[in-house]
Amino acid sequence: MDFNIYKVIFKGVQESENKKLTLSFKDITSDKPIKVKTQFILELKKLSELSQNILYFQNIEEVVVIGSKKSRYSYNYYFIVLYTLKSDGAKVGYLIGNVKKLGDIVVGVWPFNLQTTDLSSEKVLKNYRNLINKPHEYANICLIDQ
Repeated sequence: MDFNIYKVIFKGVQESENKKLTLSFKDITSDKPIKVKTQFILELKKLSELSQNILYFQNIEEVVVIGSKKSRYSYNYYFIVLYTLKSDGAKVGYLIGNVKKLGDIVVGVWPFNLQTTDLSSEKVLKNYRNLINKPHEYANICLIDQ
């Protein structure tokens, strides 16, 4: 395996059969980190108060890295952005990690069949701008943090 898997473990519900829920992200294979402006996260949080299709909550318990590839960064905390497009029902997710002195960067993608080689800063930033400026084009938008 020449890539890492980031397994995000969520805080479960005590009454649930599965006390711990997980979601796994495939790491981004990029020479340069794909930076995400902190403003984006703040805008999504603000929009979640105004729109019913945008959900924000804190539920990440921990992130476990699986694989032999050594990570270039040490992450302080993580965010997850998940969304579903209305047009074709495609579901996409990004794991974002915070690195001291660098800021927030995209760490991984979900689902696994997403082409990470096509992923560029421009494409990711365009997606984020659309989430903020055109939330009506999405069936659901979810922001999860620690």
